[in-house]
Amino acid sequence: MKAKAISRRLGTAVCALSLAVMLASCASTERSSVTTNQAFAPLSGTLAQYQQLAQNADADSSYPANLLLARALIVSGDYGQAQALLDNLKQQAITPLELDEANMVQALLYTQQGQNIEAYHLLEKVNTMTLPPQAASYYYQLTSNTELKLYQSSQDNKYLRQAFEHKRILSTQLSGQDKITVLNQCVDMLKELPPAELAALLQRTQDEESRGFIEYAIIDSSQNANLKAQLSASWQEKYPGHPLTALLSGSSTAAAASAAAGSSEPGTAQYAQLKEGDRVAVLLPLSGRFAASVGEPARLGVISALQDRNLKLNVVFYDTNRLTMEEIASRIKSDGTDFIIGPILKPSVQALLAQNLSLPMVLLNHPEQSLKANQWYFNLGPDYEGALAASKIALDGYARPLIISTGSSKAQRSIQGFNQNWQQVQGRSAQLCQVSTNALSDLSSCPVAAADAIYLAAGPVESAKIKSALPASKPVYITDQSFNGVNSSPNEALLIGANLGDMPWLITDSELKNSFMQSIPKADPQAQRIFAAAYDSINFALNVNVLAQNKSDVLHGLSGDIQLGQNGLIETAPMWLKIEFPRLQSATGGASSTAP
Repeated sequence: MKAKAISRRLGTAVCALSLAVMLASCASTERSSVTTNQAFAPLSGTLAQYQQLAQNADADSSYPANLLLARALIVSGDYGQAQALLDNLKQQAITPLELDEANMVQALLYTQQGQNIEAYHLLEKVNTMTLPPQAASYYYQLTSNTELKLYQSSQDNKYLRQAFEHKRILSTQLSGQDKITVLNQCVDMLKELPPAELAALLQRTQDEESRGFIEYAIIDSSQNANLKAQLSASWQEKYPGHPLTALLSGSSTAAAASAAAGSSEPGTAQYAQLKEGDRVAVLLPLSGRFAASVGEPARLGVISALQDRNLKLNVVFYDTNRLTMEEIASRIKSDGTDFIIGPILKPSVQALLAQNLSLPMVLLNHPEQSLKANQWYFNLGPDYEGALAASKIALDGYARPLIISTGSSKAQRSIQGFNQNWQQVQGRSAQLCQVSTNALSDLSSCPVAAADAIYLAAGPVESAKIKSALPASKPVYITDQSFNGVNSSPNEALLIGANLGDMPWLITDSELKNSFMQSIPKADPQAQRIFAAAYDSINFALNVNVLAQNKSDVLHGLSGDIQLGQNGLIETAPMWLKIEFPRLQSATGGASSTAP
């Protein structure tokens, strides 16, 4: 399998550190000062902290502080409030630079809503010559990621070439491992181009540095390790001092890594893989309000996975509620930790990534920024389940789905994920009908007849009532937010006929599940999903290179069929079943995820 580039979080350590200090003290009533560079630094705090920071900002800092707040609102999913704040900032903008900065954050909002072409055109208007360094890095990262999304949805190589050029510019602003990561991304993007187009691009490119990138990509595409080594030596003589020499001098070409690891497939990326004797740090909330519902299920998942495999690992649990992430990172750096599992709460995930550790890790929540190589994450959020539902409906051959929603915040996120995927498949969003929780049986305002399939974005009780009011012949799809598990009250009877996509762990029985339920008798479905993801994090860490060798290979886990996704995502395709009384029966087969 050809290794895909994994983008990473960008930002200077100075900006990140100074912003962290501000966030730590933003509860005070003192006026705070925020610079434009800090407005585009990595997000390492909570939404409440950014709201307080904007409230306490002095007159000169109000604009960048509110830019930070708008970014925080976007990543937290509050698009309405973020748009209102951006509209206000655009009206307040005094200089062209301030308007460009607001437009950059507006473009971020567009990408999160699946409006990538709108983001693309808005970013084209930004005057990059006036951007401060951190804002410029943010611009090139956001722009290249947007262009990559457009390439993935349209397969138009124009966007891929533009993404490469913006990543190349970005690499000039970085140093150390950040630079090497982005340089690898540049090469991987060029290798996505068809060989004939790559050769034609080399013919018409005059810039010497760009020609070096293109020739390097052609060489790195070779499947013959010996030939690649010879061509690489010639390339170094031809392009002395080229930025990509850092990759060759670090022996980081895919062929060298493959040969060193004894890979059976030349050109396959090699990742840091968990092995016997490693020291593993597991970061979880083991005390406080989330201990019982989040920390304990995850702890049991990790322990069960280790026991089932009889692994001899040195596992250390860190309580993210008692220790700050700085304290945990300091201990990890000094105790010889080889691998990190967790954390799971979003603020803890962001706090860990802000420490800029180079260790391999499996996060149990979706990060707000791109990850480094050897960093992976499970997405247990409703946006991901919505994307999986879109994949399944498309796979089943339907073209006119209708989303029926009650409008909750969780439902809104699943709708967003559904439409991001559906736009890639059909080039448009699915039709949406929002119903009142007080009149769930009244679907007269919904265009049910025109739809060939229906996705319910609602809770278990609401979904059961909506399903019972729909024509029995209409295909209905639900995901885990709409289902509380087997034998879970009369709701199951009302959902008869619906197609359910959920973790195999949730809809099957086993000795392991019985043991878990004895340990936590009142574990709700979310706690069970957390257990499954934590259990699978160990299995994934042990087998990441097996998955890398064959893109189509899957690892059968409690959370679903696991594959390597893009940008660090651990893809988990659910089990799809049709609900029949009194139990779930008639498996319809899983659908591989195409979630972005």
